[in-house]
Amino acid sequence: MSPSHPACPRRAQTGMTLVEVLVTLVLISVGLLGVAALQLTSLKNNQESYVRSQAAVLAADMLDRMRSNQTGFSAGNYDMADDATGFDEAGTAGSVAADDIAAWQAAINRLLPGSDGDAAGRIVRNDRIVTITIRWREREEQGTARTYDPASLPMFQTRSEI
Repeated sequence: MSPSHPACPRRAQTGMTLVEVLVTLVLISVGLLGVAALQLTSLKNNQESYVRSQAAVLAADMLDRMRSNQTGFSAGNYDMADDATGFDEAGTAGSVAADDIAAWQAAINRLLPGSDGDAAGRIVRNDRIVTITIRWREREEQGTARTYDPASLPMFQTRSEI
């Protein structure tokens, strides 16, 4: 007996369909976008960490300056509000403490992001306890102008006994 239909040999699939290729491309694209976002976040966090460590080094620098000038420290010459220049009322640098403050504020302006008014140091003395606060404004993306509250700026604060 012979079958009513002649036997057709079945062909094995030899390639991928276009739909499978497109699905694979979409999955790979989403994965690569995720990796790029992870890399961008990592770079941003590394920059923030670098700036914070620079602020810590600057605070330690000022503490060392005060320790080396005990006379000026005891006289209150290192007490300063935000963004002091180190110059006295006459506009001249008159003491070691004034020169230290001027150099320290210049280093803050040079090393930390933000304009000179945004990156500032402050020193508050309570007897032998010194609190050093350094604040700065994070860099913004180009073309974006945001209003900000100075109290919301990132800051580093340390307290030490001299």
